[in-house]
Amino acid sequence: MVEEKLQEFLCQETAVEELGNESLLHGCPEFGQMIGKAINDGNLVPFSVELSGHLEEMDLYKASLLSNFIGFVCEKEGDTSAGEGVVRLFAAACTKVYDLFRSTEVEGECQLPPDLPELYAKNREWAKAYYGFNVLCVSTMAFLTRDPELRRFLAQFALDDQIDFLVEETPESPYLKSIFYVGSMLKTCSNLKLLVLQPGRQQGFYATANDINNCFHLLFLMEEQIVKNCCEKYGAKNFLATDSMVRLAHGEYPDDVWKESYTTCFMECNYTSADHASFKNDDAMALIWGEMSPQEIPVVDGRAVIVLLDDGPSRSFSASFLMVQHEALNPYVRIEEELSEEEYKIWMEKIGNIMGK
Repeated sequence: MVEEKLQEFLCQETAVEELGNESLLHGCPEFGQMIGKAINDGNLVPFSVELSGHLEEMDLYKASLLSNFIGFVCEKEGDTSAGEGVVRLFAAACTKVYDLFRSTEVEGECQLPPDLPELYAKNREWAKAYYGFNVLCVSTMAFLTRDPELRRFLAQFALDDQIDFLVEETPESPYLKSIFYVGSMLKTCSNLKLLVLQPGRQQGFYATANDINNCFHLLFLMEEQIVKNCCEKYGAKNFLATDSMVRLAHGEYPDDVWKESYTTCFMECNYTSADHASFKNDDAMALIWGEMSPQEIPVVDGRAVIVLLDDGPSRSFSASFLMVQHEALNPYVRIEEELSEEEYKIWMEKIGNIMGK
């Protein structure tokens, strides 16, 4: 149980002069005492879960700071049990920060919020949400990167437009510097089932894509696997990627990679191009656009379908698309098994029926 004095402190409203003090909780002796007791009793995870369950009852700024401890426990123990409370708090704070910046618009352009005393006098909840927001974003990432169910839970709050606005339309602010990464998690796939077809050779395979937030990254990892496992059979060119780009795509951060680019081996389209072997002008609308989320690839019978076409214009992209947003993510494309001749025919028939052919 959370000690009564600690609970009282956490629920007490943060004064204007305390906002921005990220060490505020350490001024409460009961906070340190209860953490020490939880560690000594081997009770860190249950203690963090209990705290998480009460976040919405607490002062918003103090709750945001407290999320840092809850996220630390998640990282230390590899346990995401306390995640729902943190995600709920993030959703509430995000809406307040969004409303704050909407209120600053002048002729359609956002400004930085007014100085703290003026902002606090205007709307205390906006001020608390804003000054605790970056801490809360970092804590939220600890959970979202480790638990796909929490990504789906966050998606239920329908914050996409608000997050995009805070990422794209607001001026630079230290309190917004991590919101981009939370937004990227809404676009990140988890164990996405793929069906890859090559009409020119009447073959294909099943694959799984994981922890990838844009299709350029997915295509890079998929082509790496094709070249590594079945290059000659699929007619792939050599995998013309430097070691630095490969390391970047798998979660490292080489210093010498940022000016590099990669050109795809194939022209990858969605299932509407499955009835022919070579790229046509009409296929432009069927392209797997590199900037989009893998979750946007059109699906047939539970599998996102990628069609490998020949002879299309080359597509290149910069190394920045391969950057992994968090060390807890595990990006990969894994080829599971190749289609038999019969399976290939069945899939082509299904796709033909969908397209009315």
